[in-house]
Amino acid sequence: MTQAHSAPPTSPFISAAALAGRLADTDPPALLFVSPEPTDPTVTIPASHVSDLASHYAGAGGGEKGRRPLPEPQSVRHWLAGLGIGEDDEIVVYDDTGGTSASRAWWVLRWIGRPRVHILDGGLAAWQARTATEAPQPAGAAPGGSFEEIDTPTLARDPSAFLLIDARGKAAFDGPGDGPSHLPGALNSPAAAWQDSEGRLLPRAERQALAQSLGLLDGDRPVVAYCGSGVAATYLIAATQDLGVKATLYAGSWSAWSADPARVATHR
Repeated sequence: MTQAHSAPPTSPFISAAALAGRLADTDPPALLFVSPEPTDPTVTIPASHVSDLASHYAGAGGGEKGRRPLPEPQSVRHWLAGLGIGEDDEIVVYDDTGGTSASRAWWVLRWIGRPRVHILDGGLAAWQARTATEAPQPAGAAPGGSFEEIDTPTLARDPSAFLLIDARGKAAFDGPGDGPSHLPGALNSPAAAWQDSEGRLLPRAERQALAQSLGLLDGDRPVVAYCGSGVAATYLIAATQDLGVKATLYAGSWSAWSADPARVATHR
């Protein structure tokens, strides 16, 4: 599996200024606010549809499936159709929780075949802080990327065959110290490491240097991104799209891997 492209794809992120311009068009994008849990938010961008991870971007979890397994594709398509969002309509997803909920929505929507999905860079906070003088940044359809998942048995056969990137925070990656707390051989790169202090995507040059330090641009092994339940890992995947990295999502992540004590013990 090749990990880099000679022609890097477009970033899936869209700036608040660019979104403001698009919403003024005659054919504006559909807006999806994404929450970690079912909620009735007090503030959203006007005309937004409210969604949540468990109800719209995940299936029933537990045990070997992990906390947030992928949903049935047809259920997502049916839900979007019910909202009046057509198959070729542009969609912008956003959240107020650091971007990881929105990136999970982005990944799932791209996975089911929707080509025009963007993540609002900086989320609701960036929208509220936007200024009229902010220069719009173009957003494309973000071609490229695998938008494929990998399952636990495939990884368990030989974890060393993959470049495993854990997008959880360092404390979760290190664990309490009384046993394995991450996949064997995994490197830690928290989703927040790809953002600036305001929760916006780092400049491309900084992300490229970070990707290089992790070996993401080497192409020696297929890249697999994971976290606790397949949410934060999608932000890392989105943040490296325009670098030409094609990372596969382990949706089950640590919650699925650790469900089998024998597997965890085997890979101490």
